[in-house]
Amino acid sequence: MWLYRTRLGNLASLALVGVAVLIVWTVVAVHRVTAPPRQEQTLPDFESMRIRVEEVRFPSVDEVDLSGWWMPGSPDKPAVVLCHDLGSSKRSMVNLAIALRAEGFPVLVFDLRGHGDSAGDRSSLGVYEKRDLIGALDWVEDRVPGTVGVFGAGIGAHAAVLAAAERPALRVLVLDGVYPDASFLLSRELFPRAVWARRGFGLLSSWAYFAFHGTSPTAQRAAASVATLSGTHVLMLAPASDGALVEEMREMVQRVPDQVDSDGNLVVVPATLGDGLYGEQLIRYHSRVTEFFATRLLEPEGELAADW
Repeated sequence: MWLYRTRLGNLASLALVGVAVLIVWTVVAVHRVTAPPRQEQTLPDFESMRIRVEEVRFPSVDEVDLSGWWMPGSPDKPAVVLCHDLGSSKRSMVNLAIALRAEGFPVLVFDLRGHGDSAGDRSSLGVYEKRDLIGALDWVEDRVPGTVGVFGAGIGAHAAVLAAAERPALRVLVLDGVYPDASFLLSRELFPRAVWARRGFGLLSSWAYFAFHGTSPTAQRAAASVATLSGTHVLMLAPASDGALVEEMREMVQRVPDQVDSDGNLVVVPATLGDGLYGEQLIRYHSRVTEFFATRLLEPEGELAADW
């Protein structure tokens, strides 16, 4: 009996240690995902490209200090705001910004909280970044009143959907790799290959996320918000290499109201903007995005070319 109790006690102790290690690992892992290293910021040689750029700062709606580059455009054209992905920065949006600027659009690229030169110590994977984008929209609308377009990649795309539900002036969205909610991205970042672990440890990672952010990763879902975007033109760009994300985006685009052609508003592309697009593919990507903004911001009833 004494031996049994000793073994039982040892097993219980090992189980407690295992649980403690798992909790600590999860907290550390969630911290790593939500506080990625900042990319070094270097101002491109805009002068040699004869592009006038202003370095600007403005607050999010919850007073986080944000850093951006403003490219003034034609006074008769609406502005476009570009939002980068997790672990990236405004620097990654420059080539697309230049392509849009070449068409006369005023463009703002900026660092989301916890990235680049902006304040903040971590990312909420698109949830609180909505506040950053709304702050950017308020700043832009003071410069260029009227409708606004937004391009978002990853967490920037998720933030764009959430912001569009609150800002009627945001009428055109291009969403590269938008995912249904923050828990979807969190589980993928924690377990990029072990699909089975995403389900088993999802609750624990959600608790750790809540500890850092004070909210659930499913509290604000792009998958739910897209259904409120009546009157908003939406183009979703899905990476061909990610079948699961393509299916999630296919379901989301079907929920967007008032779309002329829902299937045509989802385009499967070879890769995302920040991962694997080069040369001719990158040129075609920029052309497709620019064309969508031109036909929807300038000519709302315009038609897109059918081919990628």
